[in-house]
Amino acid sequence: MQVFAYCAQSFARDVRRAAGVQPLTCPPVFADGLDEDLLSGHEFVYFQLHGVPGEPYWYGDGWVTAINDGQLAAVGNATVFANCCYLPEGPMLAAMLKAGATVVGGPGENYAGGGALGLWLRTFLAAGMGLQAALTAAKGMLRLLYHGPVLEDVLQYRVWTAEDL
Repeated sequence: MQVFAYCAQSFARDVRRAAGVQPLTCPPVFADGLDEDLLSGHEFVYFQLHGVPGEPYWYGDGWVTAINDGQLAAVGNATVFANCCYLPEGPMLAAMLKAGATVVGGPGENYAGGGALGLWLRTFLAAGMGLQAALTAAKGMLRLLYHGPVLEDVLQYRVWTAEDL
């Protein structure tokens, strides 16, 4: 499975583990220097950037702009795991859905369990499971590992498709 990952620099170690690839990080890459070709042609795209409700941007460390909603069109029809706060509360989700992507993510603030969910989701997808079955199985794994707010957060992650526009 072809995987691409982009994250805040401080998340690089965890994202490398979860995505299974060396991530592009912000910094040193910023939105105005992002080569959008890097985002295209992948089966699975993993984002772990800071989101803010209603804003058409995700941010890296130091709240520098990592990517904007227009740049997200480059993901095409990939499966996207967006471990970014406030995913459905702004235009970033709609931008990916309009591009043809299928997106997995959660509402509101996202906690540390999102990375573990992304790891299990990618693992089950690579093993040949369908997306919804892989997400259900990944959540099942986390029920064994977490409790409290972390578990409550990841259980809210869901699949979005163009039908949700």
